[in-house]
Amino acid sequence: MKLYSIFLLLVTLNGAESWGLSPEKKNQYASWDEMNLIAHGLLQLGHGLKEHVDKTKIHLREITGKLNQHNVSMAALLNNAKEFRDSADVLKDRMQKLEQRDKQLQDLTLLLREKLQGVSKDRAVLDSRLQNIEEKLRHFEPSNNDNISAKEDVQSIQSQMEIQSKRISELLEKIKFQQYKLDKQNLQIKNIQSKIQRSKVESQYWRPSLQGNDDWFEKNSSHNSGKKKLPSDCHAVFLNGEKSGIFKIQPANAQPFEVYCEITAEAGWTFVQRRIDGSVDFDQLWESYKNGFGNLSGEFWLGLSKMHQIAEQGPYIMHIELQDWEGSIQYMEVHFHLGGPDKAYALQLHGPVIGDLKNALGEFQQQAFSTQDRDQDLQSDVNCAKLLSGGWWFSTCGKSNLNGKYFHSIPRQRSERKQGIFWKTWKGRHYPLKSTVIKIRPLETE
Repeated sequence: MKLYSIFLLLVTLNGAESWGLSPEKKNQYASWDEMNLIAHGLLQLGHGLKEHVDKTKIHLREITGKLNQHNVSMAALLNNAKEFRDSADVLKDRMQKLEQRDKQLQDLTLLLREKLQGVSKDRAVLDSRLQNIEEKLRHFEPSNNDNISAKEDVQSIQSQMEIQSKRISELLEKIKFQQYKLDKQNLQIKNIQSKIQRSKVESQYWRPSLQGNDDWFEKNSSHNSGKKKLPSDCHAVFLNGEKSGIFKIQPANAQPFEVYCEITAEAGWTFVQRRIDGSVDFDQLWESYKNGFGNLSGEFWLGLSKMHQIAEQGPYIMHIELQDWEGSIQYMEVHFHLGGPDKAYALQLHGPVIGDLKNALGEFQQQAFSTQDRDQDLQSDVNCAKLLSGGWWFSTCGKSNLNGKYFHSIPRQRSERKQGIFWKTWKGRHYPLKSTVIKIRPLETE
C-alpha cells in the first residue's frame, strides 16, 4: 500500500515524461532530485515492512504462548480426571470389603443372640428348680441329713445361676460391641458412597469447554492454589484415602503439627508413643514430655499438649499394644479422657476395656502425669518417675511404665529391671518389654 502511494507521488511530481513515456531524448534520464526522492520512498517502505514483520513475530509468539498454556491446562485436566477415576476405583474396592465385613458381623451378632437365648432358657430352668426346692423347704420339716442335702442343692443351683449370669453379661457385652462395630461399618459405607458420588460430580466438573479456557484455567488455578484445609487427625487422613505415613494435621483451635498415621481397613490411628529399639532416651523432664521428642519414623513421644489437642475434639479410643521378647503380642482398647495443662494432663479411663491385655493404668480415676521434676503420683514418700525413670501416669510405682529404660535383653539384676518398660498385669513387675505402641482414634469413626 505504501509502495503504491509513493508511486503515485512520483508520477504527480515529475509527470509521465520523466518515466520514459516521452519520445524526447533529453528527458531519457531522471534528475538527481528524482533519484533522491525515489530512494527516500524505498527507505520508508523498507522501514514499514520491517515494522510489520516485527509486529507479526510478536503476535506469533503470543499465539504460541497461549497454545502452550492450553496444552498445560489440558494436561492438568487429564491428570486430574485420571486421579478421580483411580480414587473412585479405590473407594469402590474399600466399600466392597466393608460390605463383606458388615455381613460377617451381622452373622456373628445373630449367632451371639442365639447363644443368649439358649442361656436364658437354661436360667429359666434353674429358676424353676430353685423355686420348687424353696417351696418344698417351706412345707417340709426335714431331718438334719435332708436339710444338709437341700442346702447343698440350693448352693449348687445358686452357683450355676451365678455362672449363667456371668455368661449372660459377657454375651450382652459382646453383642453390644458387635452392634457398635456394625454401626461403625454402616457409617463408613455411607461415607464411601458419598465420596464416590462426589468423585463423579467432580469428574464432570473437570471437563470445561475449550471456548474461554484461558479464563477458566486462571480462575481454577488460583482457586486450587489457595490454602487447603488440613485433616484434624489421622482418621481424617484415612477418610481422604491415604496410606500409612507421616502427615501434617491441624486439630480444632490448634496450630498444625506432624504425626505418624497408621491406616487400617477400618480407621486411621494417630500414634502417641512408640518404643522399638532404644534409639531415643525417654528419661526426660516435664517440658519434653509436654512438647514431645524423638523421631516420627522411629521411637518418639508425640507430646501431652498435642495429644490433648487431638483428644479434646470428641470422645477417643486409646489402643495399647505390647510385645515381649518371645514375640507374643497383647493389646487393650479403652475409651479415655485427657485433661488439659491445668489438670496436669490427667488420664481417666471409661470402661469397658477390650482386648486380651488386662488394665494396669489405674481404676478409672483421674491420674496426673508425672516426671522427675513434676512429682504428681499417689506415692507421698517416693518420686516414682525418679525411682523408675521416664514420665508416666504413675498412681503407685508398681503397676506400669511404658516410658522406662529400654533394655535390649533382660538384665540379671532385679534392681535394674524395675527401671525398664513393664506392664504388671501381663509379664509382671520386673520383665522389661521389647516394644510398645500407644495410638488413639475417634470413638465414632464416621
